[in-house]
Amino acid sequence: MRFTEFRQVLTEAARVGREYNHLEDLVFIDGSAGAKKAADILDKMGTDSSDIAIKWDGNPTIYWGREPDGTFVLVGKNGWGRNKSTSADDLSNFIQNSGKGVEQEPWRKDFGEEMSEVFNIMQSATPESFRGYVYGDLLYSPRKPFTASKGAIEFEPNLVKYTVQLSSPLGKRIANSKVGVVVHTKLDEFGSKAGQPISDVKELNSNDAVVLGQTYVSHQPKVNTSSVGKIRQDAKLHAAHIDEFLQGQKGLSNPAQIIYQYVNHMTRTQQLDKIDKGFFDWLATSKVSQGQQAKLAEMNKANPKSLPAIFLLVKDIMIAKDSIIDQLDNADSDVKATTKGEKGGEGYVALDSKTKLVPRTRWQPN
Repeated sequence: MRFTEFRQVLTEAARVGREYNHLEDLVFIDGSAGAKKAADILDKMGTDSSDIAIKWDGNPTIYWGREPDGTFVLVGKNGWGRNKSTSADDLSNFIQNSGKGVEQEPWRKDFGEEMSEVFNIMQSATPESFRGYVYGDLLYSPRKPFTASKGAIEFEPNLVKYTVQLSSPLGKRIANSKVGVVVHTKLDEFGSKAGQPISDVKELNSNDAVVLGQTYVSHQPKVNTSSVGKIRQDAKLHAAHIDEFLQGQKGLSNPAQIIYQYVNHMTRTQQLDKIDKGFFDWLATSKVSQGQQAKLAEMNKANPKSLPAIFLLVKDIMIAKDSIIDQLDNADSDVKATTKGEKGGEGYVALDSKTKLVPRTRWQPN
C-alpha cells in the first residue's frame, strides 16, 4: 500500500481507550460512570453543538513547523521524532530509503518526489516568525490533486470523497491552491507527543496552501430525550454488576481491554447487531490466553447480568449517536462527504469531551 509508512493505522490499544474515544466505549472504559458521562454528552449535543467538528479522513499524516532558530522541518508520521528533515531532498531521501527501499518498494520514488513538492509549498506558506509544530493530514496535493467539474471540487485522500461547492469561500480558495491540509494539533517541539487542538490556522495559509483547522458543524442536531433517559436508567440499574465485572480479579486485571478488542472485531466484521450474543464465541477463537478465557467464564457465571448490561448500553448509546451523525450528514453544508458512494464520512469529534462520533456500521477499523 503506497502510504503505509505515513498512514496512521488504527491498531488495538495497549491500554483501554485513546485520546478520543468512541462515545459508546465509555461504558467499558469507565464503567457505569462512563455510561452516565455518555448520556451527559448526548444531552449537551442536543442543545449546544458548538464543539462538534468534522472528523476529516486525510492521508498521509504530516508534521511541520519551525525550530527555535527558524529552521523549517516537515516529516511524515514515521519520521516524527526520528528524522528532522530540513530540506525537500532530505525528506525525499528518507522516504525512499525507509522500509525495504525503492528497489523492493518502487512506489517510494514517486511518493518521495510528491512529498518533496509538499515540503517546498508548506515551507513557503509557513511564516518565518512561526515557532513550534502542527500535525495534520493531507487532503490533496500536486500528485493527488482535486478535480473540478459541474460547479464542484472533489478530492479523495483516503476512503472518503469530499465535495466542495466551487462558489463557496472554501471552494474558491481550493480552486487556486496546490496543497490542502487539515490540522489537528499544535506541538511545542519536534517529537513531542502532547499537543493542543488548534482552530486558528490563518497564518499557515497561502495562495498555494489551504490549511484548515477544526471545521465545526453549523447544524444543531436534536437528541431523543427518552433514549438518553433509558441510558441513564439502565446505567443506574446495572451499575453494581458492570463495575464489579470491570474491576477484574487476580489473573485478569483488565477485562475492559478484552471487551475493547471484541467490539472492534464486531465492527470490522459488521456484526454490531449481534454484539450482545457473540462474545464467548469470539473469545474461543481469539488470541486471549486460555487462562484469561477461563477467568472470564468464571466471572460471567458469578455475575451473569454484567456483560449483557454492558452490551445493552453500548447498543443504546450507538443508536442515539448514529441519530446525531445522520442529522449532521444530512444538514446543508459547503462540504459534503461520501464513503463508498454512501452519504457521510468518517464522522465527527466532540472536542470538549474528547469523544468521537464514528458511524461504525459503515466505518470499520483496520
